[in-house]
Amino acid sequence: MGTQDDMRYAQEYLGYVADLDGDGAGRRAAWARMGQGSAYYHGAPVAFSYVPRIFGAETRGRFEEIGRMAYGILAKVLRRYREDAAYRREFRFDERVEELVLLPNGYEEPLPVTRLDFVLDGQTDEFCFVEFNTDSSSGMNETRESLEAVAMGEPYRRFVASHEVETDMHAQFDGWVETFLRLYRSSERAVESPHVAIVACLDSPNPHIGELEEYRQLFERAGVPCSVFDARELAFDGERLRGCKALAGESDVEIDAIWRFCIVVDLLEHWDDVQPFIEAVRQGKVVMIGGFSTQVAHDKQLFAVLRRPATQDMLTPEERDFVEQHIPQTFFLDDPALDLALVKGERARWVLKPTDWYASINVVVGASCEQEEWERLVDECAAGAGPSPYLVQEFHAPAKVPAIALYGAEADFAVPVREFGEIVGVFMHAGAFAGVYVRQGPHDVIGSARAGLVAPVLWVREE
Repeated sequence: MGTQDDMRYAQEYLGYVADLDGDGAGRRAAWARMGQGSAYYHGAPVAFSYVPRIFGAETRGRFEEIGRMAYGILAKVLRRYREDAAYRREFRFDERVEELVLLPNGYEEPLPVTRLDFVLDGQTDEFCFVEFNTDSSSGMNETRESLEAVAMGEPYRRFVASHEVETDMHAQFDGWVETFLRLYRSSERAVESPHVAIVACLDSPNPHIGELEEYRQLFERAGVPCSVFDARELAFDGERLRGCKALAGESDVEIDAIWRFCIVVDLLEHWDDVQPFIEAVRQGKVVMIGGFSTQVAHDKQLFAVLRRPATQDMLTPEERDFVEQHIPQTFFLDDPALDLALVKGERARWVLKPTDWYASINVVVGASCEQEEWERLVDECAAGAGPSPYLVQEFHAPAKVPAIALYGAEADFAVPVREFGEIVGVFMHAGAFAGVYVRQGPHDVIGSARAGLVAPVLWVREE
């Protein structure tokens, strides 16, 4: 996957950094710029690499192909789930979730937005999926802010002076607004001048909504009023959904269209408080781009279902081969086909994951545990009441790439280049490639909560 051109670009960029004795001044300025931006995590600027991830045209074509193939498979599964009651029994959803998933969307597109995350294998040049994210897919703003931060530096200026480069920023920002509005206008409930609400579920008393505010402003610049609301700050009178106290934009306003930026697990946690929102969607009184049906793709149990005969039978030979090659073996812990003794005995082969969560929370890699701890964790997860909320999945270690990690500590401005693992997330907007989100980190599990970084992304055009 990593072509010779990709590696050559990385080495060229690192050479410019080395010529500047590590460019401590450039790193310091980049971190200061990140602090002035809108990409924050838990009150601090998002950590990032001073070295962009630079890809050539061949890699871009491959990523586009991966996105198209995965999107096609997921779209088939979503449609089958809604149409076939027998197929629905392949999944283990809370009855509330199943009811939400089956609600009509009011438009045809099965997956308005998704991010398909995978790790590359540096030894075999292959890849393996880690998870699929749908309506609350994020990271676009982190990529943009980190790119603007490194663009201030001399290594960046030297590189772009020698190459014709492009970014994904138009596709991920203006392009998403265009896609959203196109899907909204395809609905029978569309009105000429809608008020759009970006609906999130944020537990912080002072939530940082930098990414959502960026999109809110884009909607406004497109001539569409837009506000950001917590899902618990909505009211419904049986006919109209109203936003009460806005996190950004206009409060006390009637809502015509929603971009759902809250995941289902958060709605379940606050179920009673979000009923006005749920009821308006249930009664079809508002158009929600990112209908609850996308939960079928978002929930990690899909990885287990993709390999079962019920799914395999509806795939083409090419799609079945794609699943076999790139979807890791995945099981519920109470699956009769799973040998728990084998899972305990070969801990380096496995990772434990909750079926529906985010930010790598509660993800445990067997190789990072002592044997006794791993056996205890497997037993505890397997003993959960009812259907297990945990999966066990074959672990694929990510390929290593060079990074200069900036977390904001003084030592970061002189730290040498390190090799970090990497996850690549391909964005698809209604089936169209919309760029990538790259995360890197020093641990087996890559995420912001585990010293993870975002990497700026550059594409080099054919030369």
